[in-house]
Amino acid sequence: MKTKTMKLAIVLAAVATAQMASARELKIPQMPSSTGQEQVVAAVPPAQINPAEYGLEEADENAARAAITEAQDKKTVQPLQPKAPASSASVASGGAKQKEPVADPKGTQDLVQVSGGGRANDLQAVPASVAKGAAPEAAAEMVASLVDVVVQPGVNTIIPAAINHLNRIVTPFEKPIVQTTSNPKDYTIKENVIYVTANDETPITMYITPKEDESVAISLTLAPKKVPPIQANLVLGQAPGSGGKAGGLSGAGGYRYSGQAKKWEEGQPYMESIKGIMRALALGGIPKGYSMGKLASTDTLPACYQDGIQFDFSRSQLMMGHNFKVLVGVVRNTLNIPVMFDETSCTHPMLAASAAWPRNMLEPGDKTEVYIITRVGEAPADESARPSLLN
Repeated sequence: MKTKTMKLAIVLAAVATAQMASARELKIPQMPSSTGQEQVVAAVPPAQINPAEYGLEEADENAARAAITEAQDKKTVQPLQPKAPASSASVASGGAKQKEPVADPKGTQDLVQVSGGGRANDLQAVPASVAKGAAPEAAAEMVASLVDVVVQPGVNTIIPAAINHLNRIVTPFEKPIVQTTSNPKDYTIKENVIYVTANDETPITMYITPKEDESVAISLTLAPKKVPPIQANLVLGQAPGSGGKAGGLSGAGGYRYSGQAKKWEEGQPYMESIKGIMRALALGGIPKGYSMGKLASTDTLPACYQDGIQFDFSRSQLMMGHNFKVLVGVVRNTLNIPVMFDETSCTHPMLAASAAWPRNMLEPGDKTEVYIITRVGEAPADESARPSLLN
């Protein structure tokens, strides 16, 4: 048996030697030219080997060939099995793919091995939260640093305040007086402005009154928060149950305290005060020192009439100063043609000025605001004289 195996090996070696001997030098054909000619290299026939020359029979030759075929089959490379397609969640930004999360050896967080997008194995493992994309942070609550606050005598008003910052409170009083249980060092008064500092989140309560007059008091509660410094402009509103009169002060047309308005009105010429009131109203503001309220039953409405124009004072705004009172209404064009609004179409016994904004020429169906400024009469004395029986 060993002799046959040695003879089989000799035959295989002889076959390989014969094939190498029969090989010829292969000449590489030249590239075909533009004429389309092709060169063909003739195949070299394999050399015939006689097994009898090596002392083998035909059966031994067949066994040798079967052994060679079996060895070649074992060397054949098996085709690779196709991988399952990656899910959409395994694709990271930029076209790179992610592998399954691998356990962190320290047990602190899951890691994701990122591959692709460059040379192989040139990317480090990153936290899974980074690969998936961190959720956007919630937007911080926006707080306006400049607010107009309508306050009513007898009603406590809560406004925000910044912690460890100066907060500015603009009062309608010329010389305000503050009554509070907080440390007096936490606030200072400059003319009609109060500067307050909140050192912690404890609410600060205070009463603000005009100097030498305790009939009107503004009740405030400052709620400290982690916000920028706050400036609050206090605007006096109508006191509840006053019927257009505020804080115990009476007078024609619902007169209320207006010390700052008096200083502003009398500190300039008459016409400049009228222009300043109109300018503030057109810009959507309130004249300096004026207070807002609702139209009372005792207030006198202006008499207005114009063809094709409808006047509406049912939802009117009332603003009180010291020498002037402002009434804001709405007018609308009811015709099918444009109409020029006549500002002289409104009259009042105490009329000072009237104007329309933002337009005077009204197209069909258009609306605009109308401002009626009236003068405020002298307030009657608190104690009336006894009428004489002789008259």
